[in-house]
Amino acid sequence: MPKTSSKNSKKPSSNVLLSPRAIAAQILSEAESSSVYVDHVMEKHMQRAALPVRDRALVTALVHGVSRWRARLDTEIQHHFRHNYDEAQPFVKNVLRGAVYQMLFMDRIPDYAAVDEAVEMIQLRYGNNFSRLSNGVLRNIQRAPIEWPPLESVVAKKEMKTLAQMLSHPEWLLKRWIEQFGWKETAALAEANNRIPPVTVRVVRPQENLKPWLEQMAGREVKPEPIKNPPNFYRLPHLDDITALPGFAEGWFTVQDPSAGLVAHLAAPQKGEIIIDLCAAPGGKALQMAEMVGEGHVVAVDFDFRRLEMLKETGQRLNFSIHPVIADARSFAATPSDLVLVDAPCSGLGVLSRRSDLRWRRRQKDITDLVELQKEILTDAAELAKSGGRLIYSTCTIDPEENEKVVDWFLEHHQQFRLEPAQNFVHKMFCDERGYLRTLQSRHNMDGSFAARLVKS
Repeated sequence: MPKTSSKNSKKPSSNVLLSPRAIAAQILSEAESSSVYVDHVMEKHMQRAALPVRDRALVTALVHGVSRWRARLDTEIQHHFRHNYDEAQPFVKNVLRGAVYQMLFMDRIPDYAAVDEAVEMIQLRYGNNFSRLSNGVLRNIQRAPIEWPPLESVVAKKEMKTLAQMLSHPEWLLKRWIEQFGWKETAALAEANNRIPPVTVRVVRPQENLKPWLEQMAGREVKPEPIKNPPNFYRLPHLDDITALPGFAEGWFTVQDPSAGLVAHLAAPQKGEIIIDLCAAPGGKALQMAEMVGEGHVVAVDFDFRRLEMLKETGQRLNFSIHPVIADARSFAATPSDLVLVDAPCSGLGVLSRRSDLRWRRRQKDITDLVELQKEILTDAAELAKSGGRLIYSTCTIDPEENEKVVDWFLEHHQQFRLEPAQNFVHKMFCDERGYLRTLQSRHNMDGSFAARLVKS
């Protein structure tokens, strides 16, 4: 039942263009008009705006929500937009998208608040004609949003266009997944990508830190939910500022997805070993392995200075010693080591819920180009593993072209390596019949990922 509307006849204040909704629309418009990901644009605006915590939360929710649901929101708007919507200004589109997102997906916000402020913003920027058009579009959606068919029916009838609009994914990507996984799994993947991802943390040095952390969290009335596999991971409720939680400054926990923890367990570093982590930043796996090797030696290689600095800061907070090196993974040289991790650059198709605009930026050609890069990095990494050492290849994509097909190519061209079954190191629920570690966001309630453990003779 639609929420009641309030009519506002007074002249809009220019302050409305400084509101969280306006900032969200500006962030979305800047990202849409550039090659910069929306998270980076948002970070810049957040630093500049100095918003209160509650307003920051609204901006974040709108930016990610509109990014995820863009195709569905556009379908709703175009159903009532009398002019050429494609030619509308990006700011107009994103104000409308934000208002529709609030009406359809944010129950705590009254419809009238979303509609009235959107109309005011457009009136101030573009005048009465645009504001009247926008008001009509939004009121029509408020009264009669599209009645989408049941998802099971869309899948059964194989209605590609409806699936792409309804679950807000590009058609080329859905077609690719249907070829790889089938219709039912594809729909489940798309649904998972549209969920707000959980906040998960790993407790560091649990023998020392777990008990006091849980006690202090209970004092804040925050109840972490334990994750059975891998151990020492917990889900948290969505919080405005995770850095304000007990134990963050002390280094008792770190934000990390369980799928990354599984890769560290697959690598199974031993005390005192020398480890090279190529493409290491932001460093979750490197720091977890540093904890596992104790007095060992972890070299973290990445070409991005800024991201390596973030890794160093996190390492200092957790009190782990790693050795960062700025270098290209394709040309890095070192004495062969016990363990080499290639956390390869990839399409990121396993983390689409976290990187909300990635689905609209990624292209099929990107995957072809990335496969060649992955092969180059693996070829260099082969020289960095000593005889008897291990080479771990991991990605945060679910695409077989970047995963098992890259490993198949590598094993064909580097016959001194063999695949060691992942089942020997992680729970079988995360392993496939070929011995690869594989998680799907639709099945495991974590990011989609892949990893292979290769042993050098």
